[in-house]
Amino acid sequence: MRGVERLVAIVDALAHGPATLTEIAGAVELPKSTTVRFLRTLEEAGWIVREGDHYSHGAALVGMAARYIAGDALLTAASGPMQDLRNALGETVSMSRRVGLGRVCVQEYPSPQNLRLVLGLGEPGPLHAGASGLLLYAHLPEAERRRVIEAGLPRYTDLTPTSFAELEAEAGLIRKRGWAMSHGQKTAGALAVAVPVRSPGPSGDIVALGLFGPELRASTESDRQMWLDALLRCADDITAALAR
Repeated sequence: MRGVERLVAIVDALAHGPATLTEIAGAVELPKSTTVRFLRTLEEAGWIVREGDHYSHGAALVGMAARYIAGDALLTAASGPMQDLRNALGETVSMSRRVGLGRVCVQEYPSPQNLRLVLGLGEPGPLHAGASGLLLYAHLPEAERRRVIEAGLPRYTDLTPTSFAELEAEAGLIRKRGWAMSHGQKTAGALAVAVPVRSPGPSGDIVALGLFGPELRASTESDRQMWLDALLRCADDITAALAR
């Protein structure tokens, strides 16, 4: 593992919260002496901070994330419509991009309700489970979809799809109807809906606009149709904002 890759691995190891030297070294599979040297470099750059025996992300990373969001035309255009949708339905609204063989939540407006589901801004996720992941998977070229399969398909719940045939059937349906819906594939008891929004610029990459919450709050077909219709309107509003 090269130096830059080690630094990135250490930063990534802190994605779920503060950790000790022993925990970080174990996560990145490096000796403690080597890990300490990289931690000192990251501390000097402000990427991480140390409080007692624990390390956590530093303010420099927060600043980088803020600049990323402010400089992204799609995220800027999506901000208003996503907040309006969250306020209207009271459920979490997110936007996810494909990164490598997974996805990352690049924007999120959490539900204000006590019983809610959130991804977490910057949190990684799979492409084979959950509506946002499945939607991104469906729009990959076949060779890339096979790479996802070959990398392994962890089972999160009893409803997680774990075979190529199962995923391909779902991907074909998503491409045909234009949206994805999942029931408890990533989190038991969760309902998620996702629709595509195309990024501006030459690449025109597909991102996933998602809406999710406890399945008990969308238990009927009419409830789920209401979620989908509202999400589709939000996607149209984002596209219109981009055009402006």
